[in-house]
Amino acid sequence: MILALLALAFVLPIPLFGRSGGERTDQAALKQLRMAFEAMDVAVLSDHPRCREPNLYGLYVRGSRQVVVCPRGDQSSSLRHEGWHAVQTLCLGDRPWLSRETVEQRLTHNDRAELQALIAPDRWWREAEARVIASLKVNAYLQEVERACTP
Repeated sequence: MILALLALAFVLPIPLFGRSGGERTDQAALKQLRMAFEAMDVAVLSDHPRCREPNLYGLYVRGSRQVVVCPRGDQSSSLRHEGWHAVQTLCLGDRPWLSRETVEQRLTHNDRAELQALIAPDRWWREAEARVIASLKVNAYLQEVERACTP
């Protein structure tokens, strides 16, 4: 029995660092976030050719006012993450919002491992900051967006 289970574990694909894609989306949060970004003149799209990539949850289309949230995983979390990339570009001029120390303190073990394995050092702060900010509850997240985007 144990050997059969071990054999099965090697046959079934195991998502990188525990991402299953089965996370539930808080629909009310997604709607609130979508409305906030649309009020900033940032389009939130759910249909994009890159959504065919099986492990892509979303993206910010650099140089535009478009955020894509693919129809998988926790879409409200994806919108917070990709939306922050839009904020980094459109509101912050690609300057850091959080200190490196704050980001280091708030990163989860899984985020730290993924960043180490997948992200080039010159893009580390941008991705790490987006992960930290995306972990905030919706109201706290929207307050950060408003603060970052208020001249």
